[in-house]
Amino acid sequence: MSATITNNNGDFYIKSMKMNQKLKEDREANAKSTSGKVPPKNAEQAAKIIKSSNIVCFDVDSTVIKEEGIDELARFCGKGKEVARVTSQAMGGSMTFQDALNIRLNIIRPSQKDVANFLKLHPCTLSEGVRNFVKHLKSEGKEVYLISGGFDCLIEPVANELNIPLANVFANKLLFGFNGEYEAFDENQPTSKSGGKAVAIGEIRKIHSDMNDPMITMIGDGATDLEAVPPANHFIGFGGNVVRNEVYERAQHYVCDFDQLYYKV
Repeated sequence: MSATITNNNGDFYIKSMKMNQKLKEDREANAKSTSGKVPPKNAEQAAKIIKSSNIVCFDVDSTVIKEEGIDELARFCGKGKEVARVTSQAMGGSMTFQDALNIRLNIIRPSQKDVANFLKLHPCTLSEGVRNFVKHLKSEGKEVYLISGGFDCLIEPVANELNIPLANVFANKLLFGFNGEYEAFDENQPTSKSGGKAVAIGEIRKIHSDMNDPMITMIGDGATDLEAVPPANHFIGFGGNVVRNEVYERAQHYVCDFDQLYYKV
């Protein structure tokens, strides 16, 4: 790190840059151990489903972006291992999604300054091909939504990069005190609870009631995305970053590359 940093936050930024490098190394190691191409399932039919859909909804973490936002934020704040243990317990079904979210956030307790520095030093990485795929969907007149159990403050830059209106983002909201310290999360957001993505899609149906029963397709890597059907008409599993065995086994349609979802006549 150059010695040209002269402000009072110099030590912080030196520490943050070192931590950012560690995050990159951890992410690369994690990718080697958890990602791996699997054969697509009914990819041609999945492309036809996308072609026929009026609304396409995407999960964000490990689908639109390569990372898991809450895990990356936890590592950045020096709480990665503690949060990973809770995540493992939650995936094992020993607690509800809302309880797991509450416990993890109380461990991390990210301030507004933490979030701002995280976004500045560790911006999210878009998954390969997603930018062009979203552009293609919009060119065909389809509505595109992001539905995530992550946090809107981390997802808004992703939406902006993909030119998706923020009104089309369903995500959790962090609540801060007057001094910028973490206080809680908004429990009224549908994605803060188990089954929340299905609730979000139900709200999307109400928003687009003028479409006369629109076809909605959910794309994602996780079980919470799979469970969004119904009220979504279809689910397409995505394993371009992480393959989750349960999702791969249960999904009727599964791809590892967004290029597989272009309909070819």
